Amino acid sequence: MSRLFVYLVVAIFCITKTLAQSESFYFIQLSDPQFGMLEKNKSFSQETMIMEKVIAAINNLNPAFVVITGDMVNDGKDQKQIDEFKRVCKLIKKSIPVYVLPGNHDLSQQCTDESISNYMDEYGYDCFSFQVNNSCFIGLNTPVIFANREEKEKSQLIWLEKILENSQKCNHRILFGHYPFFVKESNEANRYENIPLEKRKTYLDLMSKYRVSNMFAGHLHYNAMSSYEDFNITITNSICTPLGKDRIGIRIIKVYPDKVVHDYYDLEQIPSDVVL
Repeated sequence: MSRLFVYLVVAIFCITKTLAQSESFYFIQLSDPQFGMLEKNKSFSQETMIMEKVIAAINNLNPAFVVITGDMVNDGKDQKQIDEFKRVCKLIKKSIPVYVLPGNHDLSQQCTDESISNYMDEYGYDCFSFQVNNSCFIGLNTPVIFANREEKEKSQLIWLEKILENSQKCNHRILFGHYPFFVKESNEANRYENIPLEKRKTYLDLMSKYRVSNMFAGHLHYNAMSSYEDFNITITNSICTPLGKDRIGIRIIKVYPDKVVHDYYDLEQIPSDVVL
């Protein structure tokens, strides 16, 4: 896949690809642009302005790829919001692959059949896997886990374990999703911000079994970090609508053969280049 909206659909509407890249590389994560949120669905002009600045920085940095971890729009039924998000993302250079994942605002809290179908019509896939220089990157549809859409969630889980099984020789296995599995503690109570405990344990066991090193998520609209054994969860602030102390920005993740390091940069501090 070389662009954002490629309609490559396999099995459970996931995409799988291998990208060539030099030994060490970096990529960019941004989350929750949520077009329409700032002005309560009356306008998305502010989100457009912010995203155009971010995209100019992305094009200058020329990362290996970009991942947007959900909530592309505030109202998943608002076609104008969706169209504007897609228009703006097409400003990213064609040489930079862009991967998106659904958030609860894209699919609704209940993840109805209709909302999933509409999402697929717009974006063509709802999970992905690909490799760059012997590192495996996997994106999940976490809203279907949160909403306990059993059939969809089960098929995705089977797919995930197969990808993990086949990637054991990779240097790193890195996961993306809108919802983090948990925010502070692996056994914390169920709430709006996390994946329910009954599902959470299944996924955390998989992360341990296959030595997944990192998960990059969004949803909270502020930065946070937590861990479970050797599995690190990093939650990235909203690119447009922060709800915490952090200013809007992006995360730059550097991938080396033996480690993964990352830093958050607010919009006014995004570097002009990245030193590996």
